[in-house]
Amino acid sequence: MSPRRGIRWLSAGVSVVVLAAVLAGLSVLGSPMHQRALRLDTIRTSNLGQLAIGISGYWAAHKALPPTLESIDPSDSHHRDPVSGQPYGYGLVDATTYRLCAQFDTASEQESYRAGAFIPPNLGRWKHPQGMHCFVTDVRQAGAGIY
Repeated sequence: MSPRRGIRWLSAGVSVVVLAAVLAGLSVLGSPMHQRALRLDTIRTSNLGQLAIGISGYWAAHKALPPTLESIDPSDSHHRDPVSGQPYGYGLVDATTYRLCAQFDTASEQESYRAGAFIPPNLGRWKHPQGMHCFVTDVRQAGAGIY
């Protein structure tokens, strides 16, 4: 076998191995677009967790739920979706129960929580399907704003 032919086989072999590694990585992690969707949903969930904490704080101070999310802190950036810029859904169910809603790009996954994001203490509380989903919370429950 000539040296040129050996180099060609080696190059072809390395190319196949690299391609297989890239495909394996994509199958395990998902596409870059899927990873971006997971990251954005993590931000949304983090924002809702921060809002829930603010609602609990408002309840502790006023013994009433805030009429709007802006009542907690008008300058807070956690009130809006990171992509659309639309405010998250908020509504009163009754005097002690509220609803926080967001549009999610993917169904929640445990591994979607990444470093740097506020991770709610009880992840099960923030599990969601793909699409619009609302979390209903009674603020009187112990730790309701957080858990």
